Amino acid sequence: MSERRNTEGSAESGAAAADAAKPAGAPAAHTLSVRTGGSMARVLAAAGGLLVETPVPLLAGPALEVLAGGAEVIRTDDYQLLRRPGGLAGVALGHEGEPPRAAARRLYAALLRHTEGLRLHRVWNFVPGINDEAAADGLENYRAFNAGRHDAFQESHGPRFREHLPAASALGVEGGRMIVLFTAGTEPARHFENPEQVPAFDYPEEWGELPPAFARGTRVDEAAGAVWHLSGTASIKGHTTRGETFAEQMELTLENVRLMRARMEVPEDARCQWKIFLRHAEDLPAARAAFAAEYSGPGHHAMFLHTGICRSCLLVEIEGAFHQF
Repeated sequence: MSERRNTEGSAESGAAAADAAKPAGAPAAHTLSVRTGGSMARVLAAAGGLLVETPVPLLAGPALEVLAGGAEVIRTDDYQLLRRPGGLAGVALGHEGEPPRAAARRLYAALLRHTEGLRLHRVWNFVPGINDEAAADGLENYRAFNAGRHDAFQESHGPRFREHLPAASALGVEGGRMIVLFTAGTEPARHFENPEQVPAFDYPEEWGELPPAFARGTRVDEAAGAVWHLSGTASIKGHTTRGETFAEQMELTLENVRLMRARMEVPEDARCQWKIFLRHAEDLPAARAAFAAEYSGPGHHAMFLHTGICRSCLLVEIEGAFHQF
């Protein structure tokens, strides 16, 4: 597999976005950033770093999120990687129209090769037409994606691959290209499960022949402080979706968020970047009101996005990244 340094010129808009994300007076650094609401899935050079544009409509909140900072960008045949102290972050795009199982298996196999010897901390997945039926095998695209991801983990780590599963999320994306982003490092990482949910990797076959491969949450102890990653969280108890109305699902989702924060021992004063995914844009006012009643103040920043969710019956999903430095 060939590797080469990224020598592309910076895209003007990407550079501006990356610069805007830096605190005032902060030294210049390469970053892996995601800008929501793009017209297509693509990766731009941005101030020496990487700016990923996702075609996921933004309903409210900031459009830009910085996932990682590092020292050098490396381009390979499959991933664009950001080398950072003690680890890597990176992004890959599937081929246009690539079947989801094949795309997931290929991209995850490459991800696991690149991160050999490291601990996966967090993975973000964007699956085209997530609840549509895959033309290749008649499966829902999300279930086909799960099968490909499961294949790659099992082939890489063998029957004990569950020990290596990090926090993750999988959301719908417009267009025909899958997007996979990740962070990994040498830092210690602990993975957590919700005490009131069946671990996703133990789901029965009614949710797919091969189950989802992720943990409900991950804590990473970095040199500068702790980071907690909350996976995509919805109104699921056991392995069953609960709640028929948006209000019911939002209440149960927030309850599961509370359970995971307690399980991971996230401090009350930890800063958090939240993402709230809504199947129906008209639920935005209710979502904002319910979320604000639970989390408000300068330490909480929320983005609200309009997208498909892993189960067609789910109306809302929430994820978060908590920091204490």
